Amino acid sequence: MTPRVTTLVNYGAYQAGWFAAVLGAATGHGDAGAAVAAALIALHVWLARERGRELGLLALATLVGLAVEAWQLQAGTYRLLSGAVPATLPPAWLVALWAQFATTFRYSGRAVLARPATAMLFGALGGPLAFLAGERLGAVALTTPLWPGLVRLAIGWSAALTLFSWVARHVPEAAAPLYRLPWRAPSAERG
Repeated sequence: MTPRVTTLVNYGAYQAGWFAAVLGAATGHGDAGAAVAAALIALHVWLARERGRELGLLALATLVGLAVEAWQLQAGTYRLLSGAVPATLPPAWLVALWAQFATTFRYSGRAVLARPATAMLFGALGGPLAFLAGERLGAVALTTPLWPGLVRLAIGWSAALTLFSWVARHVPEAAAPLYRLPWRAPSAERG
């Protein structure tokens, strides 16, 4: 696939997974949303030219996501409306979002992670905005007063994205981050 098509497919798959997970949680079907996100992650890995690198980034993002969301839950930043037992551990749909986010690191999110300052700013703004959207859709309930929780979200996400920026910039690439066309021979895609 061309770089532009790869970026569009990657971004579209990420957005589809985000909405599936969040709307699944909002309707009490968080596991179904997590399954859709997992299927899109599997599709990403299948299409990726460097599967090992992608799997490493997925593992990192999953571990970081577990830590960040466990901290947010423990601090009382938000309350899950469904899908968490015990309530101090993030549910599968939320962890799946972190893993799916990793699918963008070398693809549609590459420009954001190219510079640590950009990644930090994107995390500080994007994390709270994502949770505000998730609340509007009914997946979580942010606790009041709102500002301390939004600050915690900004801190957690900016730290995570700064780490992801560092890792993404230090992962050597053997091939351009393009999706391969599974029905074509690898040499036919290079031209």
